[in-house]
This record gives sequence, structure tokens and C-alpha cells, in this order.
Amino acid sequence: MKKLFLLGLTVILFYNCEKPKQRYFIESPEITAFKASISEYGNGDWETWHTHFADTAKLYINSLKSISATDLENAQKDMLTNFSSYGFQDKGSFAEMVIDNDDETWVNYWANWHGTLKANGKEVDVPVHITAQYIDGKVVEMYDYYDSSPITNALAEINAYNAMPADEKMMMDKINTVVNEFYNKKDASVLSDILSDDFVKTVSDEKVAFGSKGLVENMNPAFTAFPDFKISILHKSCFWDGNVVLHWQLTGTNTGEFNGIAASGNKVKVTGMSHIGFNKQGKIAMEDVYYDNLSLMTQIGQTLSTSSK
Repeated sequence: MKKLFLLGLTVILFYNCEKPKQRYFIESPEITAFKASISEYGNGDWETWHTHFADTAKLYINSLKSISATDLENAQKDMLTNFSSYGFQDKGSFAEMVIDNDDETWVNYWANWHGTLKANGKEVDVPVHITAQYIDGKVVEMYDYYDSSPITNALAEINAYNAMPADEKMMMDKINTVVNEFYNKKDASVLSDILSDDFVKTVSDEKVAFGSKGLVENMNPAFTAFPDFKISILHKSCFWDGNVVLHWQLTGTNTGEFNGIAASGNKVKVTGMSHIGFNKQGKIAMEDVYYDNLSLMTQIGQTLSTSSK
């Protein structure tokens, strides 16, 4: 009887000490396959990308209605014709695999999708979450959730641009070149063909630059203070008499000296308005800029001081 009791105790201890089944993974063949499909998507290798899906795979893209892998491939090919480059960024991305209580295998993936539009060079960022069920190494079900509005709005902007009269397109092309090439890439060589010889820039009614050389000298302190200086156009309005009004946003990180002020390391975000005027020869002759300089200075750590006698 004693031996029987000890045998029963041994069996109980064996089951109690048995390791629970592993249900969470950061490395697995399924994760490797999923990451491969992401690379193939970015490279446009649709033939190989398609091999990761079962023939009967159901894909739910921001919808409760499923589509096939072929449907998704065709829709993506059509949308991506508008982009000069696209893909999921490695920075900040994360993949995991879980085996749920029903013993189903799911790979979860979070990343930022980044694309650059062919028409205007505008960059689009879309955070994405994808979860895919695998059986025998193939995706049988997939859910893809993201905010489609950044892409939708960007494409709507292109359609609006294509509908513009020729003179308005000319103005916007030159403004986009100044913004993308000079302000954002620091390439001053584009200015000579776009600015008039008598170009004048004013900031809050104060004249700060004359001609292309003056504009470069005016902007150099900002470029030094904010090496990642970037202007994004938020809204624009064109007028028939050669005038354009822009609502823009400046972002950057203050890692350099700014007009004698030591670098703070702070990130800044400032919005402003510009009134841009073209002459009869189609060159930019003036720009009036208005923005909250106090907000900029506060964001880099400066404060107002008052004194009393």
C-alpha cells in the first residue's frame, strides 16, 4: 500500500512539474516567413510574395469583408503606381508569434509604412498593424488595420493638382521645388531659375532677404541650428493673378547654435503662413512670411524676461 501511495505521488509530481506549452515566440519559421513577405512586398516581388498565402486565404483589409491575396496584390499595384518609393520601415517595427487557446498560430506585426509620391515628392507615413494566421507555413487568414486617410488625402491632392490650370501648376511646381530641394535638402542651385533677380523676402513685415543669395544667407542660421530642418505644406490656395498662399509646418531638432544661442537638443514644431507672388515672367518675386517666433524660441528653451526700474 505504501509503494502504491508513493507511485501515485510520483505521478502527481511529474505532471505538476511538466513544463507548460510555449505559446509566445519572438523567433520562429512563421516570423521569418512573414518578414520575408514584407521584404518581397517592398521590392515589388509579387510572385514570391504570393507564395506565402494559401490558395483559400482570406484577407481582411480595414474591413469585415474578406478578399483574396490576388485581390490585395492588384489593389496594391494600382495604388503604388503613385509612389516613387514605398515600404515598411525597420526602425520601430516589431514581430511576434503567439499560439492561442485554440492552438491557432498567429504572427503579429507592427511597423510604419513610408512612401514618397512621384508627383510632388510628398512623404506619407502610415502606422500599420497586421496579424496573420499560419497553418503548415502558409497564411490562411490575415487582418490588416491602418489609417488610410494619409494616403487618401495625398492622392486627392494629386488629383486636385492634375485638375489645375497650367499657370497654377507652373506656380506650384516651382514652389514645391523650392520647398523640397532648397529648404528640405539645402540645395541652393535650384533658386537661380526660380527666383527673380529682385526677389524680396519679408518676415512679419521686416525685409530679411534680397535675391537668391540673400535668401541663402537668411536661411543658413536656421539650417545650422536645425540640421533636420523640414518644411511641410499643409494647405495651399492659388489665385489667378500670380499669388499663392501657403499654410506650412516647420519641424526640426535644435542640435546647432541658433543666432548665438547654444543648442538645446529640443525638437520644434511651428506653423506659419506665406504669401508668395510671381512676376509676369513666371518667377517668384516676393514672399511674405508670418509665424509665431515666440513659440519657436520657447520650444528651444528661451523665456521672456522683464525688468523694472
